[in-house]
Amino acid sequence: MKRQRRFFLASLLTASLLLLAGCSMNSQPPATLYDLGPPESIPADTILPPGTPALAVARVRSPDWLNNTKMYYRLAHINPQQTRFYTLSRWNMPPASLLHDHMKSRIIAAGGEIGGSRAHSDRQLQLVLYLEDFSQFFHDDTHSEGRVVLRVSVLNKDGLLAQKRFSRAIIAATPDAPGGARSLAVATDDLMTEILRWITEITHKSPPG
Repeated sequence: MKRQRRFFLASLLTASLLLLAGCSMNSQPPATLYDLGPPESIPADTILPPGTPALAVARVRSPDWLNNTKMYYRLAHINPQQTRFYTLSRWNMPPASLLHDHMKSRIIAAGGEIGGSRAHSDRQLQLVLYLEDFSQFFHDDTHSEGRVVLRVSVLNKDGLLAQKRFSRAIIAATPDAPGGARSLAVATDDLMTEILRWITEITHKSPPG
């Protein structure tokens, strides 16, 4: 009888410890989610002029390590080749998906037209974007910047029309996830502005005389 009672008490203690461990794990606060926010105001010189072909924005591609919702950063003063991520902060979509939606919003805000899935006529071009980097870069414990690197190709019905690599780094106001998220959003908007100006240049350049 005593043996059964000892076994019962031991089982009860084990169950209590497991319950406490489960509660402890569940007490961790949920991750804070971020996106790029609404597009910034469109500079006048990035309004797409009349006659600009419709722009089909292909799905943005990125390296495998960026194909998730983690918010990555690097500590240059320790090991710039090592990617780390915040445990309690995440993007609400993978960065490539965020940029895809943001690019289409910027085109519409600039007076452009979103085309179909591919360039199939003289009245439509296709934008193909490859996201090379989208992370927060720490120079030391208190100074960081959000870095975005994009490779953009413009295709017409005959193939590649133009290609260019864009990069932007914006200093973060605070050395943490909120500061990194904001600096990456501003860097993304700046790159979108540069891309729209570039599209205007290549679609409205004067023919050689």
